[in-house]
Amino acid sequence: MSRLRSSVIVSALAAAGVSATSMAQIGLRVNWTAPGGVPKTCVIMSDTDGVSMDAGGSLVLNGSFGAGCPSGETTPPLPPVILNGLDAAELPASSAIGAAHTVTWSADADTCSYSASTFPAAVPGWPTNGDICTTAASCATTQSAAVLLPVAGSYTFALTCRRNGVTAPVISQRTVVVPGIPTAGCIAPIGLTRLEQAYVEFNYTVNNGINQDARYFENIYGYFNDETPLKPYPGVTNLNRRPFIPLGYYMAMQFTVPSNLAIGTAGRYRFEETQPQARTMSYTLSKSCGDFRATPQAPLSPFCTTNGGAPGASLVWIVGTSVPGLCRLERGETYYLNLVHATLDAPLISTCPRANHCGNTLQNAVEAGSSPWP
Repeated sequence: MSRLRSSVIVSALAAAGVSATSMAQIGLRVNWTAPGGVPKTCVIMSDTDGVSMDAGGSLVLNGSFGAGCPSGETTPPLPPVILNGLDAAELPASSAIGAAHTVTWSADADTCSYSASTFPAAVPGWPTNGDICTTAASCATTQSAAVLLPVAGSYTFALTCRRNGVTAPVISQRTVVVPGIPTAGCIAPIGLTRLEQAYVEFNYTVNNGINQDARYFENIYGYFNDETPLKPYPGVTNLNRRPFIPLGYYMAMQFTVPSNLAIGTAGRYRFEETQPQARTMSYTLSKSCGDFRATPQAPLSPFCTTNGGAPGASLVWIVGTSVPGLCRLERGETYYLNLVHATLDAPLISTCPRANHCGNTLQNAVEAGSSPWP
């Protein structure tokens, strides 16, 4: 028999002129609507014991409905709902290093967490481990989080809420970009445009990539997949990323070498041979965004460029020391990894044979003999 609220039974008894302690057989008329159905009136007939009251004050009736009425099946739980989600008033599309924001939310759910969030560095006030609320009552209570954006980069705040017995969670998400403080503006030749959002495929996942903020190195090379937290420079070792660059565009990925990165840490950017779409590409490490000068400016060396590289070509970098053939980077300094499907001698003449865009794979690899990457 389906569960009936006591108030419904009492109303029915009162309408029939029968007291709650009566032992006579009785019929109750119940106005009822099946999930997704239309309102109907069902009659439940009690057995000869009628209606009684147990020691706890609850009414008890043994009986059955007729055909087409409630059968005693349990109604599935409703999906979770985020009542007050993340919004632009609290988390704007862009902010500044060191900025503080207060985020409030509530949900009709059993548990909520921030674990799907991805940041270039830990955000005080927004823990990505554990649940923020663990009961329906606590999730329904307005939560308040005071967050601080510590470094430049792209911050994706995600609130994920779940209902017991329901497989799919509900997610509220906002991305905040915090520009760095570059030492110079973009200096690419007129006719080339910086690509800000790029479709990127990961480790040969053909036709299974995601759109990323291409202005920051960590967004491309800072994680193994789109669910793990971002790692600061030099990122995750030995990753293959295929960014698709439209004709007339270039990528400039900003990064800051951590001040605590060990002297002698080294790596290489290698034009990986798998299915290249543009015949050649050039890439540079520079203090300037969009720097495609064939001769790097001091203090960077000629080893900080790869000019019209074919598959297999590499640019090797090292931190805090000079080694022949390697591009020296300094701790605490901000740089750009600039990428274009052209040669540095003719950056406006694309080597992409396609009508709209090309995607070549550039590998982020640890160099032999390097200090361990963090």
